[in-house]
Amino acid sequence: MPPLTEATLRTAASWQAFKEGKSLLESGAVLDAKITDAGWEGSVRSGKRPLRVSVKLKSATDIEARCPCPDNQRNGAVCCHAVATGLAALTGGTSAAIPKSNQPTPSGPTVIPWSIAFAANWRETIQRGKLAVTLAHAKDVEIVPADQRLSTWLAGERLSSKTTLHLSLADALAATFLEAITNHPRVSAPGSDAFEISTGGLSRIPSIERHGDEIEIVPADPWLKLGGTYWQLSISSNVRAGEGTLPSPIHDPLSLQSLLVRAGEGALPDKISAELAKLFEGRRLRLSTSHFFNHLDAFQEWIEFPEKSWLQEIHFIPARCHFELSLEGSLQHLEATLRAVYPDSTPVLPGLGTVDNLPQLVGKRCWVRDFAAEERALARLVAAGFEGFGTLSLDGEKRVLDFVAKTLPRLKSDWKIIEGERFAKLRKQVITVSPTINILGSGDDWLSFDLIFQTSDGIRVDPAEIRRLLRSGNGPAKISNNRRMVISDDVAGMLDPLFEELDLRKEGGHFVASARAGELIHEIRKKFSKHLGADDLTNEITWQNPDTLEAELRPYQQVGAAWLDDRLGRYGGALLADDMGLGKTLQTIACIERLFAGDQAGSKAVLVIATASLLGNWRAEFARFAPARTVRILHGASRDKEREKIGSGDVVLTSYGTLARDLAYHLQREYLAVVVDEASLMRNPDTDHAKAVCKLKSGCRIALTGTPVENGVQDLWSIFRFIQPGWLGRREEFRERYELPLASGDSRGRVMERLILKSSPFLLRRTKQQVAPELPSKILIDEYCDLSPDQQAVYKELQVEGRKRVEAISDSGNQGTARMQMLTALLRLRQACCDLALFENDGFKRLLVSKRSSKLERLLELLQEAILGGHRILVFSQFQKQLVEIEKCVAERGWTSLRLDGQSRNRQQLVDNFQKPDGPPLFLISLKAGGYGLNLTAADIVIHFDPWWNPAAEAQATDRAHRIGQTRPVTVYRLLTRGTVEEKVLRLQSKKRELALAVDESGTGDAAGWSADDLKSMLL
Repeated sequence: MPPLTEATLRTAASWQAFKEGKSLLESGAVLDAKITDAGWEGSVRSGKRPLRVSVKLKSATDIEARCPCPDNQRNGAVCCHAVATGLAALTGGTSAAIPKSNQPTPSGPTVIPWSIAFAANWRETIQRGKLAVTLAHAKDVEIVPADQRLSTWLAGERLSSKTTLHLSLADALAATFLEAITNHPRVSAPGSDAFEISTGGLSRIPSIERHGDEIEIVPADPWLKLGGTYWQLSISSNVRAGEGTLPSPIHDPLSLQSLLVRAGEGALPDKISAELAKLFEGRRLRLSTSHFFNHLDAFQEWIEFPEKSWLQEIHFIPARCHFELSLEGSLQHLEATLRAVYPDSTPVLPGLGTVDNLPQLVGKRCWVRDFAAEERALARLVAAGFEGFGTLSLDGEKRVLDFVAKTLPRLKSDWKIIEGERFAKLRKQVITVSPTINILGSGDDWLSFDLIFQTSDGIRVDPAEIRRLLRSGNGPAKISNNRRMVISDDVAGMLDPLFEELDLRKEGGHFVASARAGELIHEIRKKFSKHLGADDLTNEITWQNPDTLEAELRPYQQVGAAWLDDRLGRYGGALLADDMGLGKTLQTIACIERLFAGDQAGSKAVLVIATASLLGNWRAEFARFAPARTVRILHGASRDKEREKIGSGDVVLTSYGTLARDLAYHLQREYLAVVVDEASLMRNPDTDHAKAVCKLKSGCRIALTGTPVENGVQDLWSIFRFIQPGWLGRREEFRERYELPLASGDSRGRVMERLILKSSPFLLRRTKQQVAPELPSKILIDEYCDLSPDQQAVYKELQVEGRKRVEAISDSGNQGTARMQMLTALLRLRQACCDLALFENDGFKRLLVSKRSSKLERLLELLQEAILGGHRILVFSQFQKQLVEIEKCVAERGWTSLRLDGQSRNRQQLVDNFQKPDGPPLFLISLKAGGYGLNLTAADIVIHFDPWWNPAAEAQATDRAHRIGQTRPVTVYRLLTRGTVEEKVLRLQSKKRELALAVDESGTGDAAGWSADDLKSMLL
């Protein structure tokens, strides 16, 4: 075995895995580690259980790592856990033996704060691979990490630490010096007010062309090559004088592949290193389409593709796959091998190898491997207790019996099971008794069915025997020939409790259920048999747009609208709980228009209850999709006059708070339908508005929310009290059946599964991933808000004052000053649209969020739904102060977040923390800090708090998450205030697409591309 060294680990692992592994080591996560004859092994604390890592070191470049973590399972990579145990094995076996990197060892160099000055001719000499700099001790400044790196570099090169040093460096020495001073705050160069050496640089290629089955990448100007690294001289957004920066070095794959850039990116990926080297040296690159798309993620780590190219229009869609599970073993030891099978392809282990015919480019769609599905499939086996890599193992008779009796029947309905000879004999030893439901007949208000228990080999079992075995609680019953009979967990954990809740009766030896209970019987039957036939409602119902609807519904939206219409027609209520961004409002409007079309009497109105911030949005959506419908808003001081205008066939919009105050009026009316938006606000059944909603008279009730359960399952009971009174039992019964068992943790999974099944007939929940083939890869939503009364007053005052000042200055003939005054006035109007707290006024800051910023109120509603729905979100704003205000509100609600703005010095660390699977759900980013170089694909929701007057800059920020190759649809929200400068800017943008950034946070932007008339129109 070759020797294990730190350099070996740096070479084998990616830079990120090495960095995270070192952090694990320093945080004390390594429990034990030792060097073995073949390599090393150890344990790392991760979550609730330790991960056992085993590594074979075949050569310095051939390392086989085995770890249960997703990174290793997906592609066999040397993960951070392998790095952590390897480092620990080198120096004693546990984290405690390793000194933390930020604690200098006794023999470490003396750290000095440095100032660094480049020579006057540095531009010319660096082209020849040389660099002349002067280092001097800086006085009265704080030591930063870059000072420590530079001091360490000087000590390593045996250079003295005297007060002033003049260095003349060439090639590799110049490169390592630049790496050492990356992000150093005290670097200067002649002719530049600010100069920086930064990481994260990308090669911005001018074009990418497609020629049949080949792709040609046209390079930009060659990068500078210093020793074994590449550097690019570019303009920095933070450099006022427009001088250059030297962004991150990129290693020469030919001679220095084994090195790792300590301050920035890692070594080039082996499979594309030579190709990238050609690009960096200015040579064109021709690749097959399959090779290019197979390594697209790696290419994008180093290349920034042009914004306007055919590549930006490609929609990446995960290809459909199914799974094969091979099983072999005995009651004491079971082995399993899982393989993913794609059409016309050889089966592959999850996350490993390559799939034949993928990626496959067809028109503007590119079918790619579904790594997420493969990871979920593997997780099902891990949840059942299997361990290992490749061939997984399960030990112990009880665990094997549980798998065969409980997990395997469910896997059979989803996967192809291949039984080995010994496993086939084992399975015959285990007789599993499962329930089967046979539907006998149904009518408008009844359903007749039989419940049968039978073994896996088709033998019926008397229900009395089932009850006896359940009461005994002794586990598997031994029967003849040493066989064991096990009752499926579906019986004890789900069927019995649900049947106790239903109003069932026996007639002629058969069960008879009400129509509503019959829907649940259908759901249970489908769950047991995976039967998707005539009783599958979504396959039965069809949709046809009513004449008054002016919208083209996507297929999944047609299903949703038809499902709502069916549930209302048959049972009077339903909960649409689609993921945010899927169009719950549109589906509801479609259903409302269908109800109006079927209202023969035509004497009733529809009532929609929403948060105050959403009333304007509902009005706009009706105007867009049902323009003939009269919409009236009952909110604010003028609502008494508006009530008198309500007629048959109108839609009435009101807020939760207003509803409670006007309840007496609403109880005098009977509505055709009542719609409750953001229904999660009804989660506390004891609040006035929750009680008020339930008292309303209507034959049709619709609840809308993307998060039906927020604080606890009581939320769901409160919503169902509105849409299906009594279906989830009385409040005390629900608490006994669901709340207390879930709180205690006993059989938590089964109880939650039972609750989901019980609510499923009247709850439709779909995620973007489920309907991804139907969706564009980027969903754009303009979310309009009305200014609060306080904002409106301030806005009007600023508008009048700004117009007067501009006119006065214009009359004096000083057009330059007038232009600056217009920009200042527009800046203040934009701030009023965002948040009154942006003004230095203590009175404004003390206002409630709902009074000082309607946008902030709506943002917090969106964030709550997104975070509870498991989404990751980027929030962009041009105003740094606004991000601080958002951060305060987020912290008050107990959500974790990160903030990146012009003051942030740990940019890459923030990005890395967000990208982690368990990273914070929210990342707040300013315009100046959120430009190129950020890869934030962990996010699938982007929110622009204020519109960016340069559409290209806005698109650039959005693409931090919506990256080429992203298979998850990304939802992009723009928060806009109606009737303000923001709306006017958007209208002007539609006419003038090539605009420069008009106003920056300081109000000193020159608004390039805007004429004086353009700016004046904003103030009117």
